[in-house]
Amino acid sequence: MSTVTVPISDENLEFLQAWTKANGMTPESYFSAQVESLRRQEGRPIHPALIRATGVIRADVDGHQAYLDHMAKKHS
Repeated sequence: MSTVTVPISDENLEFLQAWTKANGMTPESYFSAQVESLRRQEGRPIHPALIRATGVIRADVDGHQAYLDHMAKKHS
């Protein structure tokens, strides 16, 4: 097994340690699981429904602001 050093802010490291502990894992096992997930996804075709949805929302649309505007209108 190899060792990798990852630069990370103290704040992010504290968060990572707390999150992994709360979820019954270690930071090392979390990173290992993420790499395994990436390996499984690599080379898998993108689902046709996702490909069809690509470009449905214009690039100049601020999705977050549109959502906030919709919610404000809905609940006013």
